[in-house]
Amino acid sequence: MTRPRRKDKHLPQRVYFEHGRYWFKPKKPKLPPKSWRARVDLGVTLSEMYDGMRRMTETQNPLRAMSPLFDRYLLEALPNLAPRTQSDYRKYIERMRPVLNDWNPSELTAGDVFDIRATIAQDSGVVQANRHISCLSAVFREGIGWKAATSNPCHQLKRLREAPRTRYVFDHEFTGIYGIASDLIQVMMDLATITGQREGDLLKLPNRDPAVYTDEGVVFRPGKSKRRHPRHGEMVETAKTVIVEWSPELKEVIERARNLGPHIRKTLICNLQGRPFTESGFRSNWHRIMQVGLKGRKRSNGSLELEPVIKESFTFHDLRAKSGSDARDVQEANDRLAHDDLRTTQVVYRRKPRRARAGKKVGA
Repeated sequence: MTRPRRKDKHLPQRVYFEHGRYWFKPKKPKLPPKSWRARVDLGVTLSEMYDGMRRMTETQNPLRAMSPLFDRYLLEALPNLAPRTQSDYRKYIERMRPVLNDWNPSELTAGDVFDIRATIAQDSGVVQANRHISCLSAVFREGIGWKAATSNPCHQLKRLREAPRTRYVFDHEFTGIYGIASDLIQVMMDLATITGQREGDLLKLPNRDPAVYTDEGVVFRPGKSKRRHPRHGEMVETAKTVIVEWSPELKEVIERARNLGPHIRKTLICNLQGRPFTESGFRSNWHRIMQVGLKGRKRSNGSLELEPVIKESFTFHDLRAKSGSDARDVQEANDRLAHDDLRTTQVVYRRKPRRARAGKKVGA
């Protein structure tokens, strides 16, 4: 296994940017042929580099092993996916490479995939195992079109059952974190519980846009409304929209968000320079505030400057579940969270503990 990169992590495997040009450095074989070159010039721009890699993938590396199939998928198919999916799939592929690199795609069976999934499930849990196999299935879908395989072995396996998350954020936990959070985190927490929308959709909210901030309310087009077209297989945006109606609380938090950054900026949530927050950047901020909430903050002499305010951490996505759980009924929650299936809201997002009156003693 090669050493992990310290820079240029966005580049394909064995591609390096040196002296103003991109170079591909193949692994030296034990008995290199006379035509073997220590490195291949791929040009000076990213587009030239990708074109060069594509030509190498198509001509020099026939898709008779998973390694070139992974490479071609990363070059041609992955850029069409959402940024978060691209980031996740790169990690999944790098984890599966040591096991699958030399396998012939046409010889990989459902039993082999079952063993890989079982290993990942044991090491990282059921959810990660399902995600890795979904990624591998996507690679095989493209590989069938590139004639690297004739069938997708992942389709013969059922998904492992994932237990729905049950973490409910109680009001005292919310206010505890809210009290030690920055103004930006406070705004995001308010937006999450008031609108019930996902972190990525909140970070993409424009600062001022009449098509979003209408007379009726704030219009959201959920990022997860993208679907694969049944005919050509491309990812397309559906017409699904959610209008969260105006309330005094929603108007107040929108105005408070606008006052946090420069007047001229693209997105409602931004840093002090007016640049949009990425999901990974926001998650880093959220992780830090969770650690302070769990462990407190110490002074240089070791004494506690800030006492812990929670006993168990929660994710930012758990606030979307809190919004759904705190709604008056499941229909109101479903309308806000915009699920196609009411059961998803009921089973996954209604987490608030039920209350019941004690029964009477028999014979009393």
